[in-house]
Amino acid sequence: MQVSKPTLGGLAATGMLWVSVGAVASKFASLGAQLVLGWVLSTEDFALYAIAISWSTIALALRNAGTQRFLIQKGNSYDEFASVCFKMALLFNGIGFVLLALAAPALSHLYDSQSLNAIIWIIALSLPLNTVSLIFQAKLSSEMKFQTLTRISIWSALLRHGSMALFALMGFGPISFVLPLILIAVFETAAGWYEVGAWPPYRRLTWHAMRGVLRDSRWIMLTSLAGILVMNGDYLAISLLQTKETLGIYYFGFQLSFSLTALFTNGVEAVMMPAFSRLHSDQERQKVAFFKAVRALMLGATLACFALILAANPLVHGLWGGKWDSAIPVVQLLALSLPIKLVMPLCRTLMEGRGEWRLVSTLLLADGIGTVIAGGVGAWLGGVIAIAAVVSGYNLVFGLLFYGFVTKRIGGEIGNMFVPVLATFLFGILALSTTSFLTLLGVVDGSRFWQATMLIVIYTVTYLGLARLFLKDSVSEVVSLGIRVISGFGPAKRVTQ
Repeated sequence: MQVSKPTLGGLAATGMLWVSVGAVASKFASLGAQLVLGWVLSTEDFALYAIAISWSTIALALRNAGTQRFLIQKGNSYDEFASVCFKMALLFNGIGFVLLALAAPALSHLYDSQSLNAIIWIIALSLPLNTVSLIFQAKLSSEMKFQTLTRISIWSALLRHGSMALFALMGFGPISFVLPLILIAVFETAAGWYEVGAWPPYRRLTWHAMRGVLRDSRWIMLTSLAGILVMNGDYLAISLLQTKETLGIYYFGFQLSFSLTALFTNGVEAVMMPAFSRLHSDQERQKVAFFKAVRALMLGATLACFALILAANPLVHGLWGGKWDSAIPVVQLLALSLPIKLVMPLCRTLMEGRGEWRLVSTLLLADGIGTVIAGGVGAWLGGVIAIAAVVSGYNLVFGLLFYGFVTKRIGGEIGNMFVPVLATFLFGILALSTTSFLTLLGVVDGSRFWQATMLIVIYTVTYLGLARLFLKDSVSEVVSLGIRVISGFGPAKRVTQ
């Protein structure tokens, strides 16, 4: 008898598409909000939010006690752990709330800003309010219901960024960044309940059950702390060594450059984590899937990130009328190292899929500390350009080391590292350099939008031509992924006896 069922590859490919659609929608909403905020708010307003986020690191690391990723990794054991995880998450979120509430007055005094006190209080309140939604999202993710998750994330993004812009226009200043956190906590809880339709079976929160979950989730919490340091640690160092204006400019440029990463990292973390977890018992297939994903990711990420370098000048100048021109070098320098940095979330999900939480935590914590140091060194050396150059250089070096270590850890060959990562990156640099040479000769003015568009087209054709000639495996993986995505709407099937 023949039965048909979706392949894991088909599910993952379709899931990547849905999550990417959600990420694109979210980033368009984010760009719309940043467009409004960039016109309405000052560099100090952006700096205050960056300060609040960077100092909230420890409390945010406690968020949900790492139980959401734990539940996703456990997959079919959701009913057994969900109730216990919810109670643990609520407990830890309450601790995070208390820590932030106690720290708010001191930080407000340190940076001489009453607005900072209100910002931190709102961040603190959002922690317990978000607890319920994590249970529903973990359920949907473990069942690989990516289309449903995408719908929720799109509406959540529209609500967050739309209300952020509205609050800014209403004159709420830097508080506009955090007020939407309360709104989306309520929305995501209601949407999750509607889609899942049931609360998990009741389980008592005993010390034995809690200790069992913490055995794995403690490393997830440490990973969360490290991840927050990676994304915000440089703000912390800059806030202590430079002016609020410098921090505000750097933060603005950082957000623009790293908004592009969400198109890749959201899909990687939401889709590949459950996919790798399902292959936990077959680590050879898991390894093959990992290297295929690396090839496809590097090809797309290098194309997009280097195109951003060419587009940054006319884009930033045109959208904000010259107000944020000082952030253009920040965008360009950070985008230069993004393709390498984007491989790290894929490495992370692979190791988490193997249950190696401790190793992931150690590697990411090292990266987080390195990010703080890089931000501090850049701030000590000079202004925003020095900071961006040092942070970008650090991201490039550590990203290669991170991927090299994981490659050896899973028994991969050096060739598995060189071809998909270094070769793709170097061909991207070659195509970018060739295209940029036209501006140096004065043939094209890269500051004008239509001419920058022409440069991007020339770069794209050059890069894809080099890839077609020298990176055939990577191109084949992307083509294969596209076919799986298209067939995934059919859906993707296989025939078994």
